[in-house]
Amino acid sequence: MSQNNLEVGMRCIKYMLLCVTAIFVLTSALIISVGTTIYAIYYDVSFFLDYQLFSPATFIIAIGVIMLFVSLFGCIGALKESTCLVNIFAVILSLVLVLEIAAAITAYTLRSQVSGMLDSNLRETLPYYYSNPEVTDSFDFIQSRLNCCGIDSYLDWGDVKANRTGIDVKNVTVPYSCCAQTNYQEIGEVQYEECVKLYANGCLPRITYLIYQSAGLLGAGAMTIAFIQVIGIVFSFSLASSIRKTKSERERRRWEIQERMINAYTSLNPNEEKQKPIVYVPFHGQTTA
Repeated sequence: MSQNNLEVGMRCIKYMLLCVTAIFVLTSALIISVGTTIYAIYYDVSFFLDYQLFSPATFIIAIGVIMLFVSLFGCIGALKESTCLVNIFAVILSLVLVLEIAAAITAYTLRSQVSGMLDSNLRETLPYYYSNPEVTDSFDFIQSRLNCCGIDSYLDWGDVKANRTGIDVKNVTVPYSCCAQTNYQEIGEVQYEECVKLYANGCLPRITYLIYQSAGLLGAGAMTIAFIQVIGIVFSFSLASSIRKTKSERERRRWEIQERMINAYTSLNPNEEKQKPIVYVPFHGQTTA
């Protein structure tokens, strides 16, 4: 009965470990997708970001790739009932768990630095809009994609000396990327595009919110995977322990069966050997007195 209970318990843990491993594969693919998406978002505005902000996204992508390969150890170890593979799976999960917690802490820590860093970088680069093509492309990108103008508002462009045509609003020349709505007019045979509405909001609050939420999503994703990993680690060590117990129990029962088969024919104690029955055979040459 105890042997059957042990086999059933190990089978249950094995199937649960396989289910958790399958979840690892799905969540690893998901976290790689999230990491690459956020990395792409950071890359689009990388001109205004410090390189350290890319570390959590890169870390999450690397963790997702590692988890895909680690899942193979869990699957093969559970199917083959290999204590070594299951233990390797559990140990690597534990190491990755530490890395994920570090990535989550880093992501949440960097969130507090986003606002000040972006404010400083935007204000330092804005005066070079007309002289530096890279600054021009970066500001045009965030203004057109985030539907914003300037840092706090379009009035920030009043401090920038314009050396090319733009949109004149109250003696302030703003780039064409600040235009929210245009209207086409025909004068004679020539068609002109006129901006009739500017983006009202500045870019600083919007880009800060974007980076802030992205960092929070990275941290939440890392902690979610970490929670699933804790379950996987517990099941892995439990399965390894069950495999060892089952193999020991099998060896013990095999040894008992062998001993019983041997003892059925011969006894280890010679004094307890069964004696053969004595048979008396009459001697015909004997005479009676």
